[in-house]
Amino acid sequence: MASGQMIYYLIPAAIICIIALILTVKIGIDPDDKDYDRKTKSHFTNMSIIYFVTFVPALILTVIYFIYG
Repeated sequence: MASGQMIYYLIPAAIICIIALILTVKIGIDPDDKDYDRKTKSHFTNMSIIYFVTFVPALILTVIYFIYG
């Protein structure tokens, strides 16, 4: 894969990771909410999945980029 094509995979993955980070911080802002425990567990599960789905491929693609790019 040409190194110029890798950027098209890395930029969206980075954007999704940044969005997930912002949402994770937003989830932790209001611990006094009555449904905080129920919502937090669900949200952190969703955020963990998003991080895994975006970070792992981004890391692999970054390594490939620097080895073969």
